[in-house]
Order: sequence, then C-alpha cells, then structure tokens
Amino acid sequence: MSGKSKKLEWPDGLTLKIPDGLNLGDQLAFCIGNLVMAWANCESMFYGIFACVVGKAGTDNAAILWLGTKSTKARVDMTLQLIANLEIADGLKAEIARLAKAFDGVTRTRNFFCHAFYRIDTASMKLAEAEAFTFDRSLNTYKSKKKRITKATINELSDAIKQTVVLNHELWSPLLILREQLKADHIPLPEPFPELLRPGDISDLK
Repeated sequence: MSGKSKKLEWPDGLTLKIPDGLNLGDQLAFCIGNLVMAWANCESMFYGIFACVVGKAGTDNAAILWLGTKSTKARVDMTLQLIANLEIADGLKAEIARLAKAFDGVTRTRNFFCHAFYRIDTASMKLAEAEAFTFDRSLNTYKSKKKRITKATINELSDAIKQTVVLNHELWSPLLILREQLKADHIPLPEPFPELLRPGDISDLK
C-alpha cells in the first residue's frame, strides 16, 4: 500500500504537432481547441469519481447533482468533501486531492484563454493580446490579466495540453480503485479505458 500512484510521463504513442503553415493566431486557436478537449476529458474523470460515491443504479441522481452545481471548481470541491468522509485508504484520498489540485492549475489556464478578450494590432491587423478578468473577493473588484500573443504563448499552451493529457491518464488509477472498493460497477466509465495504460500502469492505492 504505497499511497502513491505511478507518475506518467508524456506517452510515447501520443504527439502534439501543430500543423505547418499556421500563423500565430491559427496556432493559438489550434492549441486552445486541444486544451479544451483534454480538459473536458479530465472533468469527466472527476465526474466518474463523484458518481462512484453518490450514484445509484437506475437513477440519474449523480448527473443531476453534478450539473446542478454552478462551476467545475465547486463540483470538484464537493467531490473532495465527499471523498474525505469515506472509509477508504488515506493514500487514495491524498492521491485524488493531489490530482484535483493539478486540475485546478490547468483549469486556470483553460479559463484564461477561453474567457479572454482578444485584441489585434491595428498596424499589422494581427492578433496581439489577450486580456481576462477575475473577481477578487478580498478587494470586491475585478482584476485584469494580460498576455501578449507570442510564440511563448503557444509554448505555454502546448505545455498545458501535455500536463492535462498526463493528468487524465493519472486519474484512471484512483477512479478504478474507488469504483471497485465502493462496489460501484453499475457506474459506467466516463470514457473508454486507454489501452496504453493496460495492464501494468494502474498502481495499488488500496
């Protein structure tokens, strides 16, 4: 009972190649699209964990509770609160909490680029800057964050995509173990099990 999962590197069988010939704006759109898809896959895994805890056979109660919760952060926080009260190994609880923290990090990157205002350079008529706003509760005001659209921005997004794909793979171990321990086989898996993780990469957190 190690309490730790095997940390996966970027899988050899997967690639993230930006198509040749794209200008900076099109590269940005390509990367944002890939990040959104990878992020959504991670969110579905947390839903799978949540459903293992509250789902009942023949009902939609897990989906109703999940979709009735306002934000992804609130959904994941609710999942962690439920997990904390389960009689399962502390190592499994800690691993789910660790992955939730990592998910929160990539979520901030996803939220910035998905909710930003995009501006062009009036001289070149090319995409130049992204600006997003967050609400600071301590100051009761909105704060602005800006990013210049450069190759460094594309690299930042590429790194976030890779982190999110690896996170998705790491989530399989605690999900499958929790599903087994809670005898929640009636809960369908949120997505097809990736063959590259079979059979030796699911570590023992029991």
